[in-house]
Amino acid sequence: MAKLLKILDYSLANKAYSIKNTEQAILDANPTYLKDDWDKSCFNKLKSSIRKHYARRQGRKCAYCRITINPDGSGNAVEHIMPRIKKPQWMFVLHNLSISCINCNSSKGKQNTMRQHENNYGHSPNHCPNDTIEFKIFNPHFDKWSDHFEIQDEFFLVPKPNTKGPDTYKFCNLHRYIIVLDYIDELKIREKSFKSITKRLRKEKRVHVKEQLEIAKEAILDMIENN
Repeated sequence: MAKLLKILDYSLANKAYSIKNTEQAILDANPTYLKDDWDKSCFNKLKSSIRKHYARRQGRKCAYCRITINPDGSGNAVEHIMPRIKKPQWMFVLHNLSISCINCNSSKGKQNTMRQHENNYGHSPNHCPNDTIEFKIFNPHFDKWSDHFEIQDEFFLVPKPNTKGPDTYKFCNLHRYIIVLDYIDELKIREKSFKSITKRLRKEKRVHVKEQLEIAKEAILDMIENN
């Protein structure tokens, strides 16, 4: 447990991407009002730089579930912690950005991740809160991952009570079986893990979690038998 937690733990405090003067000039000339403004070609280089910066400072792992991602973030989502469909003007606010896997990004979708209703906040970039209090879910720019999540039974991710962990876990569907598989591969304990999943299944009461663990067990057995 301690070994895996050490691998997964991180924070982006004081590690935000630094906007270059040329990039700021592009942002100033192209203010964002709609969620689809993100797709403008003028932002392509900036998005690529942001994607690479956060992917590497997150240790090649998703901001939320911490499964392994590409070192330059290619194929992974630039994650808007407060979705850009809710606040398109915040889409380049640096402490509202990270890199997540596609599953976490799509699961979180357009849900409001702020403590209050989105209409209680202003729309301009400087209205995006710059501290942890107003964010309902884990924000790596203000929060340390291990303060909100823990590992049980060697490689099972669970949220810590009375933290941002439970909401993040729910928003991002962090019971997914692929997370279990990724952690197992990280620890290189595939055969031992089959017994651990079987044991965990006996204890687990949540039906949707058990379904994902059953898939993980099936996948591990298949890999053991065919490798």
